[in-house]
Amino acid sequence: MTFEEIDGIIADIYADHQISQMGFDPIRLAKDMGYLVIPYSDFPPEKQPLLQKESADGFSVYNPRSQRCEIFYNDQPSQPGRIFFTIPHEIGHIELGHIFEKENTEQMEFDADRFARKLYVPHIIVIRRNLTTCSMLMSTFFITYSYASVILRTIERRKKNSKNGEIIFNSNELRLYKTFCYYEELCSDKK
Repeated sequence: MTFEEIDGIIADIYADHQISQMGFDPIRLAKDMGYLVIPYSDFPPEKQPLLQKESADGFSVYNPRSQRCEIFYNDQPSQPGRIFFTIPHEIGHIELGHIFEKENTEQMEFDADRFARKLYVPHIIVIRRNLTTCSMLMSTFFITYSYASVILRTIERRKKNSKNGEIIFNSNELRLYKTFCYYEELCSDKK
């Protein structure tokens, strides 16, 4: 799947779920998308090591009995804010169809990572809202320092690879931002 196709899926999510807030609740989004979201703490203490063995952060599966996608996540991660990457990452695996594959590949993990970062902290919002430091990203999106630094490094790489240091956003990124602003304004008018 191309980067632009991934951006298209993300723009559709912003439109379909009327995302209007930076630092939105990814667990609520996953539930709104029809996924069952289950914290590790819902399991008895003796079962939790099995979940941790599967993944310290979280994982997703398709349950044929309920015909639903399920996201299991560590609700007591070692780093506060880790959930704001884990849940979007698992949404990425589901939306990109990875949970229907027999094996998880490095490429799938790369795509789910990219999906998570672009869903929860879109470059176009970071740039247009002038969020230029790790501390700004951390306080706006409730993310970890390492997550924020990856976002800023990726944006810097995009700037270096663009003409005159100005990023040209693709049509799906522009659509995401337009949708975000529309719903943001709509929500502020209701207050």
